[in-house]
Amino acid sequence: MIGIRAFCAAATALLICGCATPLGYLAKQGRYLLRYSTGARNAESLIASPTTDAETRAFLLQAREIRRFAFGRIGLLENGNFSRYREVDREYLVSVVSACDAVSFDGYTWRYPFLGRLPYRGFYERADAEKEAARLKAEGRDVIVRPVDSFSTLGFTRDPLYSFMKKYSPFELASLVMHEQTHATLFVKGQAQFNEELATFVGEAGALAWLRDTQGVDSPACRAALDEIADSETFVSLLRELAGALDREYRAPLSREEKLARKGEIIAAFRRSFESGKGERFRTEAYRAMDAPHVNNAYLSLYSLYSDDVPLIRSYCEKVCGGDLRRLLADAKAFARRGDVKAQMRRALEGS
Repeated sequence: MIGIRAFCAAATALLICGCATPLGYLAKQGRYLLRYSTGARNAESLIASPTTDAETRAFLLQAREIRRFAFGRIGLLENGNFSRYREVDREYLVSVVSACDAVSFDGYTWRYPFLGRLPYRGFYERADAEKEAARLKAEGRDVIVRPVDSFSTLGFTRDPLYSFMKKYSPFELASLVMHEQTHATLFVKGQAQFNEELATFVGEAGALAWLRDTQGVDSPACRAALDEIADSETFVSLLRELAGALDREYRAPLSREEKLARKGEIIAAFRRSFESGKGERFRTEAYRAMDAPHVNNAYLSLYSLYSDDVPLIRSYCEKVCGGDLRRLLADAKAFARRGDVKAQMRRALEGS
């Protein structure tokens, strides 16, 4: 989940083509994508096979249950995503690079045909991601390279389940599947932040609804999910406060060197405060055991991308849609045809 788990990404190497993208990059990432996609096995066949081990069968049965809930109750696009399984010898799928100016929150974007400009680029080989990161750092930018456990190909391929996902909790798996299916259901060109915020909200709210429906409101899994959500919101709030403090310094009439010095002091103070207060702030062991993050502008911008207006979407869902995720998705699709989705949500809330 946001704050602990790897972020999801909506871009796909198979779609990255055209004059803005080196052909070598396209060819290499495309080969990996096809290798993992064509090597996946049908989940239903594996469930039925007597040679499938108990852990894998239980995992596939749970994924099937999540998919049925996502399609039937939430109204996410029903396709072949997560209906196949692939054994891989890695703990995540791709490494994704994001970058930002060092003394402002002006993010770096890559241009993709069909998708518009997006603030990330993915690589199947970590060394390739580090090479791109080094290029951006040489330009004086803040950079983050992050592991990503899944991404949506927006229907161009059937996205499989991977063996490393077996270690995820039911809530984590459901959130991931519903996050990516939200991208497959609705992806608005030129509104990258809305796309990620909508997927974050639907993934989290949908996974919680599935747990409540299948295991009960008072089940241990449901209580654990609520604790994880609360900790994630606390963590994001801390990062938002830090970003605000930094932004005030960046906007001040200071030299670049002075801004960089103040940035270092503010981040160092944040890390000390995080370490000293994490035992009282957080509910879950994952966050309590978490080392103070090595924050930079790219790190903070990434969290902003996924979380800033999630409260807006949540408020719209609750107040206008009565908590109905299916209605939320329908409204978002209608708004997308008319322009800025979040602006229309704000106007609807003002009039409610």
